[in-house]
Amino acid sequence: MIQINPEKIKYLIIHHTATSRDKTTIEAVKKYHIEKGWEDIGYHWFINGKGELQKGRDEKWVGAHASALKNGISMNQQSLGICLAGNFEIEEPTKEQIATLEAVLNDKRAKFNIARVNVLGHQEIPASTACPGKNLMPFIRTYRARPEQPENKKQLLLDLVESIEQKVEQLKNEIKKL
Repeated sequence: MIQINPEKIKYLIIHHTATSRDKTTIEAVKKYHIEKGWEDIGYHWFINGKGELQKGRDEKWVGAHASALKNGISMNQQSLGICLAGNFEIEEPTKEQIATLEAVLNDKRAKFNIARVNVLGHQEIPASTACPGKNLMPFIRTYRARPEQPENKKQLLLDLVESIEQKVEQLKNEIKKL
């Protein structure tokens, strides 16, 4: 795999699996990508049908999710890929998926200094695809259209921490049940 230069990350590209939202797992997607000859799952982040965030390919590696060129450079070399489980041409993302997606977008935009206008659906780069589907694109357009509000950065980070703490508590409870 090729290391990605963090200074070159300028885009966040959102995808859907185009499979059943409630039956698709990160393990199945990773297996499919490896069977295609890729070294790992193509996406950096995966959001399952319950809205749980799962780490995919490490952020230090170039993804395999958007091979189109922009300014003569592969979009994989200048973006991170976020994939939601579901076929959003025929089903709706859950409110939990949208909440997690928004938190991830806010976090990665802050970490890599990515402009809001550079949050794209896969279909918006030169690609012949409906991904991430007609039922997810309205959220992406609305998110992108919001004005930048640096004064809210502290609150966004606090909200992200709270979300992570809630997920940790959920995991602790699941471990206790084992």
